[in-house]
Amino acid sequence: MVDCNFDESTPYYTDTPIIIVEVISKPPRKTDEQTKRLEYINLPNLKKYVIIEQDYVEIAVFRKSDQWCPTHYFLGEEITFEAIDLTLPDAEIYKRVQADVCDR
Repeated sequence: MVDCNFDESTPYYTDTPIIIVEVISKPPRKTDEQTKRLEYINLPNLKKYVIIEQDYVEIAVFRKSDQWCPTHYFLGEEITFEAIDLTLPDAEIYKRVQADVCDR
């Protein structure tokens, strides 16, 4: 999570993040992809919600500027986080993941 207005008096809660990133796996997938996403996109400051697949290389980026429609990134692509001026190759995100996951 990236929050430019972080309030240290409530270190375990914020309602002002600009980016939220989640790594998802099979069991809680429905909660992450549906319930949490709907709650997150209603946060007024949120600009980007990112879902990173744990079991294979796929990253879904939901941008407020695109009416929360997802853009999917696969092996060999770069993702730009405009709000924090950062561009990363997806291989960097999956750098410590076992090779068989990245070979799919």
